[in-house]
Amino acid sequence: MAPNLRLDSWKSIASYLGRGLRTVQRWHADYGMPVHHFGGTKGCVFAYTTDLDQWFVDCSDATGSREAGEYPAVEAKKARSRELTASADAMWASRSERNLPSITALCREAVAEDPGNTSALIGLSRSLIEGALLGVVDGYLAYPSAMEALRRVPKSEAGDDEAQSTAAWLKMVYERRWREARAGFDEVLKITPTHSYALAGRALLYVTEGKIPAAFQCAWEAWNLNPLASPLSFLASWIEYLNGDYEGALELVAGTKASGDHGAMNAVVEALALTQMEPLAHNLDRIEEIAGEFPQNRVLQGVLGYNYALGNHPGKAWEMLGNLMQLSERKKRSCNYLLALILLGLDEKQEAISCLERSFADGSLWSLAFGSDPLLDTLRGDPHFKSLLRRIGPVPSQQDVFLPNRTNELDLRGMEEEIDHLDAFDISVSGTGIQQPPGLAGGGVLVEPCSAEEY
Repeated sequence: MAPNLRLDSWKSIASYLGRGLRTVQRWHADYGMPVHHFGGTKGCVFAYTTDLDQWFVDCSDATGSREAGEYPAVEAKKARSRELTASADAMWASRSERNLPSITALCREAVAEDPGNTSALIGLSRSLIEGALLGVVDGYLAYPSAMEALRRVPKSEAGDDEAQSTAAWLKMVYERRWREARAGFDEVLKITPTHSYALAGRALLYVTEGKIPAAFQCAWEAWNLNPLASPLSFLASWIEYLNGDYEGALELVAGTKASGDHGAMNAVVEALALTQMEPLAHNLDRIEEIAGEFPQNRVLQGVLGYNYALGNHPGKAWEMLGNLMQLSERKKRSCNYLLALILLGLDEKQEAISCLERSFADGSLWSLAFGSDPLLDTLRGDPHFKSLLRRIGPVPSQQDVFLPNRTNELDLRGMEEEIDHLDAFDISVSGTGIQQPPGLAGGGVLVEPCSAEEY
């Protein structure tokens, strides 16, 4: 048995361990290597050789190798990272505008504890994407961070369903690489047809293509698969509004509100639907109430300003517009859609189109629906607006791929012309386990195949 020697300096400790002075000091500070101090933390140091030997044995047991470089404190950090990620994942399943900042914070802390935690990196990326789309964080700040988090995911794990669907979301809302986004969503849904995050992304991609019934089918199924996620209820009600069924959109909003899900985004849908209905004077009172409930929601303020302009209150609309124009250029970046709405209500169409172009460039959620947004109908004949619309969504394909709900079967169908309505398919959803959405006869998810050529 080796004698238990006392080492009375950092130099002797480093010599005994065969390491540099700074290395052993770092091991003590970061990994708890047993070194003692005379007279407090700034006094002379000493260590016993048996303590150092046992510490190395413990490290070897934890990592499988003395030279592996991972010590008990590192393992503790990784365990803590896994715990934080598990908490974030549990919250993600019932995500809302209120808890998204907490999800993002948990994922950031998990990555700080273990930069190699792939699940935390993916979770951070998708929470930032969702936060940007819902207006919780500005897109020009969130999207680059989401891209960087996903870039750090090892290539060996980039094919994971979560990583692939998150990458497809970024290609759609930030990079605007429409066909690659479609390919990403379709690949995930071929393998996992019940992937609600990919279904929601596919729904939005259908919106960019102007295929609103198909979009609603995907959104409805995603919501059925994860009914506690508030953004999914918003997506279904918003697409119902885009489809021109304002009463149906209000019914969905009322249903979610009755279940305790009363967030700002569902309030936006209510205000948008009321804008399209008579009597305007009565509805304006209600829209004012809604905007007052969520004063921080920018789109609600834009809808209110639009209604002021149309409802014989142009002075109030001009006042709102003047206040917004005084914001810094950085803050105005997240206000372009609401600025466009107010300007449109005031019949300042060219200025409104300029704001819509900036909204699209900044990755706004609302820009994905410019082709179907009822509030923009007066711009349909404008050549500048037509030019903007041509930049949104993938180029139409001559073929559609039909993915039945909850199966991996592919039904390839050649099409002689573009199909605009799911009613062209007489396919039942009976026996699939998915609740049939109201007003739609189709029973699956239409997915267009992508080509190798990027649009």
